[in-house]
Amino acid sequence: MIITRIPRACAAGFAILFAIVSAKHAAAGGFYLSQQSVTQVGRGGAGGAAIGGDASVIYTNPAALTTLARPEISLGGGVLMPRVDFEDDGSTAATPGSGGAPVAIGGSDGGNPYDPTLVPNFYLAYPVPGDRLWLGIGISTPFGIGVKFPKGWFGRYDAIRSELTTVDIAPSLAVKINKYVSVGGGVDIQYAEAYQTAAVPNPFAPGGPGAATDGRSKLEGEDWSVGFNAGVLITLAPSTRIGLHYRSGITQDLDGENTVSGLSGPLAGGNGRFSAQAELDLPDIVTLAASHELMAGLTLFGEFQWFNWSRYQEIRGEFADGRADVVLPQNYRDSIAAVLGAEYALADDLTVRCGFRYETTPTRDEYRTTTVPDADNYSLGAGLTYTLFESLKLDVAVFGTIWEDTEIERTNEFFAGTAAATSTTVKAHAESRSITAAIGLRYLF
Repeated sequence: MIITRIPRACAAGFAILFAIVSAKHAAAGGFYLSQQSVTQVGRGGAGGAAIGGDASVIYTNPAALTTLARPEISLGGGVLMPRVDFEDDGSTAATPGSGGAPVAIGGSDGGNPYDPTLVPNFYLAYPVPGDRLWLGIGISTPFGIGVKFPKGWFGRYDAIRSELTTVDIAPSLAVKINKYVSVGGGVDIQYAEAYQTAAVPNPFAPGGPGAATDGRSKLEGEDWSVGFNAGVLITLAPSTRIGLHYRSGITQDLDGENTVSGLSGPLAGGNGRFSAQAELDLPDIVTLAASHELMAGLTLFGEFQWFNWSRYQEIRGEFADGRADVVLPQNYRDSIAAVLGAEYALADDLTVRCGFRYETTPTRDEYRTTTVPDADNYSLGAGLTYTLFESLKLDVAVFGTIWEDTEIERTNEFFAGTAAATSTTVKAHAESRSITAAIGLRYLF
């Protein structure tokens, strides 16, 4: 009975734990997506906390809604095209079937696990008569992306397929206190969904586990949670603004169903389907930004962001049948991002922009996995806005990111404390980069 019960708990636990951490190597540090508007993409991933200028400030700093000249509706999206290349540096598994000695896991290098992914956004901003109070609503996707590897790749015990999707709905308002100060904020109603499949090694396969003898675990989970954001915009002079914005951390309690299949022999009793739950702690984000019109038509900006990733210390899987929790340490640390950029009005109907972004990773070397090959990264953005008609504007932008090369060496334990005790060690080298192409339309009423 011990052999049949423990594998089920262990496989389910790993499915829950990796489901949440696996789909993270996106377009910024951790699994935060900085591309929440097309103009923001063109600025290098930030800038809206002080610049204002369009309805996407509902996300970056609602206080800047008071800078808009007219009501506005904005619809846009970016297509993320990431790529990561893994090199197996000697990944091994130690099982009863290998006599306890580490043997090569084997398998392909996985290829590029990313498909092009759409990150859409929608914003609507409208003033209450008198123009001192603005209302708005935004819909964005601030966290997540997906990966899909071949079933037989060398990191299959981390993940084969993983997806993490969030949708943030943010009703917002802003008040112009006087000509120098505006304040604003909103409620963040956030949906999260996770899907994960991973291989489970067969401890008793002669000579060590292989793709043909592996079991499989699958998890699907979702949750709705609520947070908030608030900001202030200070106009020091007609040409100079400072913006400060805070976005609260949100904890998602993912309720899901785990399915374990393909375990054979004395492990077959671990196959089945049951309910489970895990928490996902998303970070607080603080943004400080400044913009200055250096000369007619030319605006410079700078921005600094702090991410409270230290909230994310572990993932704890809890099981509906009362068995012991399974805990996977993450030990994330706080991270920062810094942005410099510029916008220039070439003509009345054409504005160009660019920006450079540097961001540190919240991951630590000893806890990094193939599904989170994150590292410090550098990004360049460029874009333009063209006025098609008096009330219709077209935004276009590109955004490129390069991560520093990453080394991975992580050991995972399966069936600990039983005769089936197994460990897998993934050793790999990763090279990552990403391109985002974005387009959007804004209609001014």
